[in-house]
Amino acid sequence: MNTEDILRLADLNMAEFVREMARWNAAGEIFEQDDLVLTKGVSRFPSTNVAISLSSTVDKPGDDTFERIKSFYRERKSGFSIHIRKHADAALESICKQEKLLLVSEAPGMMIDKPFPDTKIAEGIEVRQITEVSGVVDFASVVIESYQSLDLPPYVGKKIFAAPERLLKPSNHIIVAYDQDQPVSAAMLIFSHSIAGIYWVGTVSGARGKGLAEACVRAVANVAFRRGAPLVVLQASKFGAPVYRRMGFTEFTSYPWYMSFDQPPRELAAEN
Repeated sequence: MNTEDILRLADLNMAEFVREMARWNAAGEIFEQDDLVLTKGVSRFPSTNVAISLSSTVDKPGDDTFERIKSFYRERKSGFSIHIRKHADAALESICKQEKLLLVSEAPGMMIDKPFPDTKIAEGIEVRQITEVSGVVDFASVVIESYQSLDLPPYVGKKIFAAPERLLKPSNHIIVAYDQDQPVSAAMLIFSHSIAGIYWVGTVSGARGKGLAEACVRAVANVAFRRGAPLVVLQASKFGAPVYRRMGFTEFTSYPWYMSFDQPPRELAAEN
């Protein structure tokens, strides 16, 4: 698969993840027009309200994309975030900087195109596929606790996963690692556009350093390959990127992530 195809499919998979998050709440909104995807989630907090351009041509100065994004969220009295594609959104990123949006992550886009060999995991750990609502609740508990390290407020996480039954779909594959029946690590796979993407990888603070997140990533990636995906992609956090490189993932672009708050974070938290 050539680089252009990898970039296009990875962009499409990430956009599907953005849509999927909006679908997890009955009040979620998804708006698409002229290659621009805009979602409104369960909170005014920016990470639940995401904009991403899917234009196949590199943007140009003077493009009205940013104004369209800002107008959509202004009407909804909400903060928002923009996922920038480093390979296609130079002008849009320039405007994000001019408007002093907060850069929260550079997020390397990474991929693997072959399955991982079977490896042993720590004694007492069981990695389970999640097929019931109770397991999704366990998955959410891991994500909510672990993503505090990436500045996701717990109240926002609880809102994102407030309807766990909505995550159980054939296009989603959820893995949770348990230590003596306690959920300690997790990862999620989303199939779309012939490939698979890995999202929501995390380990609770008391169980880190044991390779559990790596085990979950190996497990979901191998599911993707068994189901015929030619490659698996992800957008790495600052903590995950070194691990993924060691595992054999290669970087093909980056996805800077900018946020615009309609209120200071402390005031948002106080309302919740």
